[in-house]
Amino acid sequence: MADSQRHEPDETTIEMPRPTAAPIVVSLGLALCGAGLAMGWFMLIAGAAMLIAGLGMWVQQLLPGRGHVHEVVAGIAAPAVAPRPSQRVEKLVAGKPGYRLRMPEKVHPISAGVKGGIVAGLVMPIPALAYGLFSGHGIWYPINLLAGIAMPGIEVYSVAQLEEFRPGLLVISIVVHAVMSLVFGLLYGVLMPTLPNVPEPIAWGALLMPALWTAVSYVLMGAVNPALRDGVDWPWFIASQFVFGVVTAVVVMRSARSGRVLSGILGGLLGGATMALPAIAWSLLTGRGFWYPVNLLAGMTIRGVDAASPEELMQFNSEWFASSLVIHAVICTAFGVIYSLFLPKARPIPAPLAWGGLVLPLLWTAASHGLMGVVNPVLQERVDWPWFIVSQFVFGVTAAIVVVRSEMIVVPPAGAGPDSLSEFVQG
Repeated sequence: MADSQRHEPDETTIEMPRPTAAPIVVSLGLALCGAGLAMGWFMLIAGAAMLIAGLGMWVQQLLPGRGHVHEVVAGIAAPAVAPRPSQRVEKLVAGKPGYRLRMPEKVHPISAGVKGGIVAGLVMPIPALAYGLFSGHGIWYPINLLAGIAMPGIEVYSVAQLEEFRPGLLVISIVVHAVMSLVFGLLYGVLMPTLPNVPEPIAWGALLMPALWTAVSYVLMGAVNPALRDGVDWPWFIASQFVFGVVTAVVVMRSARSGRVLSGILGGLLGGATMALPAIAWSLLTGRGFWYPVNLLAGMTIRGVDAASPEELMQFNSEWFASSLVIHAVICTAFGVIYSLFLPKARPIPAPLAWGGLVLPLLWTAASHGLMGVVNPVLQERVDWPWFIVSQFVFGVTAAIVVVRSEMIVVPPAGAGPDSLSEFVQG
């Protein structure tokens, strides 16, 4: 009550609604939840998290004294020069230029998104084709897998058949790739002018940690237990690294006064505790149980875990638990210290590159993972998702660069007034 009385408007202030992004966050969360019902848990949980965040923002605005601000009313000052009677002032009316401008005032044309999608679509297959060559499957293997997003029945093909050239699957994969590239390119053309700058710690934490941790884990697990690596759900794994990177970066920057190394250790431990939540959630939702991801982590250093049956991986094993706990603590602490030494010296990442490297891999991977899970669940298991996400990262950064470097056009004023903007400025 005292707070509301203290902010009670008077003659010098006027009450205005406080700006908030809560409605658009809630709308996007609802849309992702709806898509998740058809595409799977990955997108459903992402939408639920965004919906909860948006509702929390909105509820905060509804609390007493939170949803409004009081702007100071500008006083009426005497004009420095008395207006001349012959001076003519034109009254602005709805529909005429200058009456009201839509936001943003400048946007990229549709052609910018089309060019970005085309150029990025030509570049992004390079990592996928490189994976096909390095893995021994050949260049046609990733192409045939891509066709499985839209064409049911490919799951009956063996790996050897998917490694062969098939004209029908090539045509389908080209169509799927072209359509998705153009759609996401157009999205980038629309979104780029409206996205805010990403804080440096968040940008580096969200981009650097998934790349480092995933690369280390992928290589170590491939060297020690290649068979066990196939049991990891890599999109969920990378989501865990994303959580670690953001949490660790925030903790490190906020506790920097306590010393870099100490803040890195603290950030690494808190990030490590938080990043386990997505992994455990995935394991429980898929019916594998609590201990499955813990035992998989132990497979990075312990030989023989790959020979365990799925039932054994779902059970508690004291040796594997101790090993995974030590591995997790050591890696989290090491990366936390690296963050504490690197982040204060890191240069800012341009907003288009940060969003291009973050948003596109999330959206495209979620859509592809969900669609393939509905159409061809068997093929979904054959996709090498770390390489897949690298391709999306290449697409996102390339499309963002092309869009941002394109020209921008001025958004005309609202309405359909007869005058043009140039006439209004000249007048």
